[in-house]
Amino acid sequence: MDGQAARKADIRPIKSTVCDPFNETVRELNLNANGGPERGKFEVLCHARNAVHLEVASDSVSVRIGQRVRNDGKEETWSSLLVECKEQDDGSLVVEVVVFHPDWDEPVRIASIQSDPSEKNGPEPAIRCDFEQKRL
Repeated sequence: MDGQAARKADIRPIKSTVCDPFNETVRELNLNANGGPERGKFEVLCHARNAVHLEVASDSVSVRIGQRVRNDGKEETWSSLLVECKEQDDGSLVVEVVVFHPDWDEPVRIASIQSDPSEKNGPEPAIRCDFEQKRL
């Protein structure tokens, strides 16, 4: 069975809990964790209420989230959060979380989460987290 067929066969219904903002039954795809040429380095599961449900694997990801704000007396959408996922030159994977604020001159990286999926990391933790804030 190829990777695409394995994904299609591994679809199962899930039921959201009452405390979940997506209080409805959805179909969730289990992405193939066993490899294959179409398997990405990152997995994205996105629920945007009634608008879209996205499940995808990719080698890089960039997600920007905006929210409605009032700025100088006008209502606008402000991009307040950016999540970027990419592979580093050494083969490690990094997820960076960046926050934007209308009163700041520069965005601030609030988290960097790294992993090395290769076998070479041995006894090191599977995921390393850096929560030191860094102005970009």
